[in-house]
Amino acid sequence: MVEKERCGIIMDDEIIEIENIATNDHEFICDYIKLYSILKDRGVEKLKALFHTHLSGICYPSEKDIENMNVWKEPWIIVGRNCIEGFILHGSVVKIDVNSFLSQELYDRLVKLLH
Repeated sequence: MVEKERCGIIMDDEIIEIENIATNDHEFICDYIKLYSILKDRGVEKLKALFHTHLSGICYPSEKDIENMNVWKEPWIIVGRNCIEGFILHGSVVKIDVNSFLSQELYDRLVKLLH
């Protein structure tokens, strides 16, 4: 079985993994029905960040990531095999300190996504 990117959201102090429904193994599309259901039930204001893995190990947004960052203005966290980086789009891609808004527990759980 080929490994697919993993994706989800961070709300409050919880990582919520959402099924990746993309047909390409090297991209992600969160199951939008599940995503919108969670946001509706819990309140979109509790959304802290979106996350996904990069199987290539590179922790920088792809062209497609940057396109989607125009839609989702929240921080994006990219998890690689040896890195976790946060980004936000402010005219251009800006790296942000993930430690400033992730607890150590959440950080450790994100690390385990690819290990």
